[in-house]
Amino acid sequence: MDETRSVPARRNEGSLFRRMQQRFRGQRFARVQALIEQLLESSDQIRILDAGGRAEYWNMLDPRLRDRVHLTILNYSSELAMFSPDAEDTLRYENVTGNACDMPEYADDSFDMVHSNSVIEHVGSYANMAAFAREVRRVGRAYYVQTPNFWFPIDPHIAFPFLHWLPDSMRLFAFTHLSLGLAKKMSFEKGIAQMDNCRMISRRFMRALFPDGEQHSERFGLIFTKSLIAIRKP
Repeated sequence: MDETRSVPARRNEGSLFRRMQQRFRGQRFARVQALIEQLLESSDQIRILDAGGRAEYWNMLDPRLRDRVHLTILNYSSELAMFSPDAEDTLRYENVTGNACDMPEYADDSFDMVHSNSVIEHVGSYANMAAFAREVRRVGRAYYVQTPNFWFPIDPHIAFPFLHWLPDSMRLFAFTHLSLGLAKKMSFEKGIAQMDNCRMISRRFMRALFPDGEQHSERFGLIFTKSLIAIRKP
């Protein structure tokens, strides 16, 4: 009886959390579009690389700008196959299979801008994060990189508080023995993959990765910083 009542409550919480995430994403995109508009002041057409993104994200782009922006969506083939294209017909984009931690196919400054939204925390090791940052800075004249803040008390990936602050051994125990937020109890192998696939970083780490970028904060209320944003303008 208790379990039956808990299921819709958990779904409602997840739905509310996703709506909140969408609202923050829309607010963040205002910064992205402002940077795009600045780039278009000096060029009729621009090229943007979305490192690890999806085409449907760009439906938020102002329709008046779409014929002047060409998007390259770079991601793993498994990720591109998992999400069917749901982008509006007016967007000019191409999906490309690749690894944003290593992009020898692109020369320096190949793109007017590199964009990354909640990706760098998913590339695996800290060494991979450093490689990702180097490649973003290398292939783009400008960049916009956003990632969740480690010191925000709720992990946005599973909508559960404080767990990401615990040592790996305790996190693994929690993942393999409990259902937490949006994450259901999982096997040992999946628990390891969950931890490897999500390593949130602090403001200090973000500054070290993107030393030539302006550092911005996405605020939640008066106290908390929900996301960290690094922007390099042309």
